[in-house]
Amino acid sequence: MTSLKDFKVDESKVWFGDYWAKGVPKQIYEVEGIVIEPLLEGFMRSADERGFWDENVCMAVYGPYIEKITFRDLVIKAKQFGTFLHNLGIRKGDVVAIDLPNSINFVIAYLGTLYIGGIMAGINPTYKPMELLHALSITDAKVLVVMDALYSLAENILPKTKVKHVVSTNLLDFVTAGIDTVKALRNNIPDLQNSIPDETKHYKVYRMKNAVLNTEPKEIKVNIDPWTEPAAYLMTGGTTGLPKAAMLSHANLIVNLYQQRDWVQLEPGMIDISIIPFFHSYGLTSCMNGSLYLGMVMLIFPKPPDEKHLCETVKQLEAPQKILYPSVELLFKRLIDFAEEMGEDNFKKEYDIHKKLKFASQGAGPLHDYVRIPFEKVFCTIRPGYGLTETSPVVSSSPFWGPNKFGKIGLPLPGTDVAIFDAENFDLGPICDGTPERNNFGVEHTGEICVAGPQVMLGYKGEQEEQEDNLKFWNGKRWLLTGDIGFLDEDGFLEIRDRKKSLVKVAGHSVFPKEVEQIFGKNPYVSEVAVAGLPDRQRGEAVKAWVVLKSGYKEGKDITVDDLKKWCEENMARWKCPSYIEVIETLPVTATGKVLRRQLQESDISKLEEGNTIKG
Repeated sequence: MTSLKDFKVDESKVWFGDYWAKGVPKQIYEVEGIVIEPLLEGFMRSADERGFWDENVCMAVYGPYIEKITFRDLVIKAKQFGTFLHNLGIRKGDVVAIDLPNSINFVIAYLGTLYIGGIMAGINPTYKPMELLHALSITDAKVLVVMDALYSLAENILPKTKVKHVVSTNLLDFVTAGIDTVKALRNNIPDLQNSIPDETKHYKVYRMKNAVLNTEPKEIKVNIDPWTEPAAYLMTGGTTGLPKAAMLSHANLIVNLYQQRDWVQLEPGMIDISIIPFFHSYGLTSCMNGSLYLGMVMLIFPKPPDEKHLCETVKQLEAPQKILYPSVELLFKRLIDFAEEMGEDNFKKEYDIHKKLKFASQGAGPLHDYVRIPFEKVFCTIRPGYGLTETSPVVSSSPFWGPNKFGKIGLPLPGTDVAIFDAENFDLGPICDGTPERNNFGVEHTGEICVAGPQVMLGYKGEQEEQEDNLKFWNGKRWLLTGDIGFLDEDGFLEIRDRKKSLVKVAGHSVFPKEVEQIFGKNPYVSEVAVAGLPDRQRGEAVKAWVVLKSGYKEGKDITVDDLKKWCEENMARWKCPSYIEVIETLPVTATGKVLRRQLQESDISKLEEGNTIKG
């Protein structure tokens, strides 16, 4: 049986030296109070111990109105929803896909699924039909919980899936405000439930609000092995770029909370600005699970607010325990720009967010000094971290206090082992394993970053032939090959140099070129397409597509670049759509026919570095 002591890390590793955060245990089994248990049981036990049953744990922001709900009310509604699912025949191990923006609705659906031993599949609500079909198919979802405004995107693909029950909901379903307030909110959040059928020949449709209010909760007992049974399926491209579902166990998700708790000094009552999507591992762990487990308060925004709205919302709040802001570089930069446009003195007279923020954490990409330095000057300490969907997600983080190094992605968290392996041959063993004996620190010893620890996923859902070979054993440990190329420095700080594959990060979103190529290739005018990322100061990276048209078609006569961009916007999530599309005669290829994407990419990067414009 798995034990936390199975994840002991050699304490001679250099990251346990002068930069290790004082007071933070080195081993995961030394973390005070750690218990590996099913998630919902852990949330409720923690509420008992910390006394937050009747404290607000969600504050959902709808324009000027904030809906609050206590942990007790959340659990009651979750049990009602779970019982409703159980009455439909949903059982332990069945998959409930949640296609919702951040909301109280999402939290209830998630907890209700956990209550009956189900598995939550997080679905990006910006998915277009083909993307949604793939996600529902790969996860074998039996239930789809969907926002009423998104149902029209799902109705035509649902017959091609295993979904038998659709639960429609509206953002205002659990708002308890008076009639006048709800009426005012309806101007921006219309009720579209009447446009959705009650039944089709393929599935039945239910209303979440009615399902919760009209169901008497039953005590449903399920036995869950937290180490071996999944709590969530989250979509990821892995290192190949082909979308798949990472299976995260209850233990994976719970242990990652304990790994972060002391590192960030998380405490009950802190407010957690919850802008990062809950369907994403970063939002699931650092916002939703963290708040539910530690009695923090999720400040929920269905979509990223503009800076004025964020500052005005925070101004309304009492925050004696301060506020945490897990986010991405783009949103931090926008907040800095907003303050600078007003003038720092005027900003601080008008708003108090700078007084209430305690820490900010940056994920989903690098943290540049041109963002970090001005942000810390006006607001609070901001630290980058590194993680993947496959690691629940956090692997490393820079220290939030004490000595630090900037321009890095932090030190491995308690219980996490990191080593640099040869990027082409894992079996050669580590180039650098973090020990002084092996040495090999620094950029000249670059290789693939590999991670071992209790937060590493169970695997990908699907048949073995669909898997990618990125979970391997070495020296008694199970290692995840991250696909990221980097190195460890002499103090154990990680630094990423490049991606093994061609993953593109657009404003914190992962864009997988193969997926964009596959979808774009369905355009009736397109013969071949290659996709890569280009540097973009505002978004980190931008997507560019190089397109070869089918024989007989001419750019400008039969199809234009604008037409191609419009087609992409109709068939892909906005952040996957190419910002640049260049029509070319042929794609450069190797002797074996492999497309030389890097050649195309580097040519444009050189032009940008020289100050020249690029096509598209």
